[in-house]
Amino acid sequence: MITLNPQNKTPIYEQIKEQIIFLIQKGVYKPDEQLPSIRTLAAQLRLNVNTVKRAFMELETIGITYSIPGKGIYVSRTALGNEEVKKKALDNVENAVISAKKKGISESEVEELVKSIYK
Repeated sequence: MITLNPQNKTPIYEQIKEQIIFLIQKGVYKPDEQLPSIRTLAAQLRLNVNTVKRAFMELETIGITYSIPGKGIYVSRTALGNEEVKKKALDNVENAVISAKKKGISESEVEELVKSIYK
């Protein structure tokens, strides 16, 4: 379910975080549902356990997941509509649009891109 792009400038642990958030938003993982274990996911993705652990720790820090010692990591009831995630996403979009504007990209070109992404 999680696919990584090693050529992407985004760090692998961030890609994992983003994809888990996406899967929660799409309903693949539901509130209070257990996520795959860190070791299982690391083995599936052929990654160091610490990389996956960092992604999971950050998900817990922002309230997307919670852990029960000895039981596993679960999707938080407040994961859907998490305000911190939305704020960070909008900050990222804002920074990207400012950068595009400085590089001569027009407002209409940005609007076209956004519309094509949401289709």
